[in-house]
Amino acid sequence: MTKPDVDWFRRKLEEHRLSQSGLGRMLGIDKSSMSLLLAGKRKLTLTAAADMARILGVTATEVMERFGVRVDGIRGGDEATPQMLPFEGWIDEGAYVHTENTSRRKRMLDVGVNIEAGAGAFQWRTPQSKMDVLDGWIVVSGARREADETMLGRGCVVGLKGGEMMLRLVRRGYTPGTHLLFGLMGTPDVTEAEVEWYAPVLMMKPATT
Repeated sequence: MTKPDVDWFRRKLEEHRLSQSGLGRMLGIDKSSMSLLLAGKRKLTLTAAADMARILGVTATEVMERFGVRVDGIRGGDEATPQMLPFEGWIDEGAYVHTENTSRRKRMLDVGVNIEAGAGAFQWRTPQSKMDVLDGWIVVSGARREADETMLGRGCVVGLKGGEMMLRLVRRGYTPGTHLLFGLMGTPDVTEAEVEWYAPVLMMKPATT
């Protein structure tokens, strides 16, 4: 994990007359966890990035990039070449996935970089919600795969046996054959989940203006 740009955060805190612990209190993060976050020893959740962006008066994109997270999914040296992917649906503020109406021809979205065959694109639709800074962002997931060990510890679009779809981080469950699904807050909000299939998140692109 790339170490966060601590100097940038310090400057932003000074501009807003905030201390590190003060920022932590506003984010609902205790002092020790905040220190681990800024040391690059704890992962930044999307919710924390969104809240931090509001507090510091910057975009969520900038916050994540200052934490060393590339949000466009393009590595240095890659060429951004046009590639059209089918629009599979949209993601709400709870990171639940809603599929596009299949009765009509699917829209195609240009993600600007080569992606594996079978990949699809989703769009965050979170206006006037706590996650409104992600409104319009594009999430690209790979082809669907049967549930296996490879999905553990990864952010994935998952399909449950009951038919529900959501964007979650997947961990091993307490009961054999089940999984814990971690939501935007970084805590498991679905336990004993029976995952039927998953599609790993390959990249996330900010909304274009």
